[in-house]
Amino acid sequence: MRITAESFRPGTRQGNFALYAIVFLFVGVILSLFIFFPQFLNMQSGIYNISCREIRVKIRAAVEEYNVTNTKSIIEPGKRIDLDTLKEKGFLSEIRLCPEKGEYRFDEMGNVYCTVHIAEENKYAAEKK
Repeated sequence: MRITAESFRPGTRQGNFALYAIVFLFVGVILSLFIFFPQFLNMQSGIYNISCREIRVKIRAAVEEYNVTNTKSIIEPGKRIDLDTLKEKGFLSEIRLCPEKGEYRFDEMGNVYCTVHIAEENKYAAEKK
């Protein structure tokens, strides 16, 4: 390597590779956030929807079992499901709530639905038809 007088002169412009690397890395991180963060939120919402659906299936089974063994039905359309009673009587092993803070209620037909995920269920039912 040859050392010339130009490399020791103050004020000469030299390549600043480290600055370019930092800027390139910063732009890459920003672009990846714009690409992957919305996908992460969609994935999380899908997981919450599946979890809520599984909880509703367990509640529906517990309600059916309760109604078979008791003379008075627990189903009251439009009312919130009494999960405490189902757990207390041994029909549910644990009380699990909707991950997105929805409430479980009975509809007019006696089916269990979630106040947050009812739109997804209606969309799913429409796609099946």
